[in-house]
Amino acid sequence: MPLGAVRRLIVERAEPLSGRCRYVADLGAQRIASPILVARRGDRCDAVIENQLPQPTTVHFHGLTLPEAQDGAGFDPIAPGASKALRFEVKNRSGLYWFHAHPHGFTAEQVHAGLAGLLVVTDAEDAALDSALALTPGNRLALAVADARVAGSLLRPYAPSAEDCLHGWFGNRALVNGALDARVPVAPGWVRLQLLNASNARGLLLEFRDNARTGNANVPFHLLGTDGGLLAAPVPVERVFVYSAERVDIAIDVSGRGELTAVSAAFDPRHQARGGRMHRHPAREHYPPLAAETVCAPEGSRDAAHFLPDGAELALFMLNVGGAAGAAPPRLPARISTLPEATAAADAAPRRMRLDFDERAGFLIDQTPYRLDEIAFPVARGAREIWEVRNSPISMPHPMHMHGFGCRVLRRQGTFGPARRLATASAGRLPTDLGIKDTVVVWPNETVWLALDFTLPDDAAFRGRQRYMLHCHNLEHEDGMMMRNFAVL
Repeated sequence: MPLGAVRRLIVERAEPLSGRCRYVADLGAQRIASPILVARRGDRCDAVIENQLPQPTTVHFHGLTLPEAQDGAGFDPIAPGASKALRFEVKNRSGLYWFHAHPHGFTAEQVHAGLAGLLVVTDAEDAALDSALALTPGNRLALAVADARVAGSLLRPYAPSAEDCLHGWFGNRALVNGALDARVPVAPGWVRLQLLNASNARGLLLEFRDNARTGNANVPFHLLGTDGGLLAAPVPVERVFVYSAERVDIAIDVSGRGELTAVSAAFDPRHQARGGRMHRHPAREHYPPLAAETVCAPEGSRDAAHFLPDGAELALFMLNVGGAAGAAPPRLPARISTLPEATAAADAAPRRMRLDFDERAGFLIDQTPYRLDEIAFPVARGAREIWEVRNSPISMPHPMHMHGFGCRVLRRQGTFGPARRLATASAGRLPTDLGIKDTVVVWPNETVWLALDFTLPDDAAFRGRQRYMLHCHNLEHEDGMMMRNFAVL
């Protein structure tokens, strides 16, 4: 559905049996739950968000460069029964972006309940790649993959224990665009798949297996892009890490195959922290949970019967290849975009940040619990900075998300285990580090150097101070106040 066609974005409850909430785009008589929106770079959105939940909410367009007033970061939540105008222009490169609830203290519950949707942005380079791949109708897909706790065919309510809130809410089944056991029909040839990890906390080690063949050999594919659009050139891979909120754009040749299963392969998730508990956001005291269950209760059970730990193998979806085979698929182009190599300002001293664990306060950034009125640091408009982000050895993987700006990964150091084995690019980087990122996973005892450019558009909406956020996109950590504000001046 075109982004410009959205006039109202309603946040409401869904049918009781599903236990999930939903976004609804209202196009007059047509109502589409959790729509996949499509926009071309330069398109405008002019809509009204209506909150029909019993909790405050927001709509954050994750990855887009937006002014503070439209970013949906939680500074200005929409109260139950209230509404807010949404007006912005899409200024970002082609890629898979998404929109989701982001109210402080309620994000994990609302996103788990279904308040998330995809935004596919296109441009000339994107169209040229589709043409070069000779994609048949139906062979370009946008998929949001999330895990949920399922009993029979019903989703269990979001009722995390204190341990869930410390490590993250992990389910036992995969949902793809809201469906269990997703089977996607495709035709022989190239399949272009833009995939979002929409899980609250689970990391995915994505690989593909041919169901007609035995053995451990995986089906190879090519990485085309990451959070902020296409890479300069395709990268051949057999598996990639995709942590919470990260996106990958891949091409896989399914010619001569019948059925492929996308799997998150088993890996060591490096959850080093033991004991302790996360802060509970004070806003939760004033509104009921959506599912009328306790949240982060010390006496709560982790629901072991419907729980697979982070790093456990998990089947995600199937690609069912049907139809007559045509001509051999074309070769991938050697170059697919004009993205330059990642560079840093020569005179930029790094801004250092540390991801910490405290048994009394949980996971923190620079040992500081979040405060809404705090500005952790100012940034000069147009500045180019290097951020040095180090994770504590006693920690777990943290997918760190920057609002409003993309970044480039310059270097990794101290990467452990399965991630290190995938660090085949220069400076210890993963293939997924080669593009523009807005969410970067930092493993325990790892240091990551990021290059950021704080240039903002010269539009009236961006004038004056603009507040943005840096936070962990493990949503239980976000609700536990593992966040900091910064201001562009």
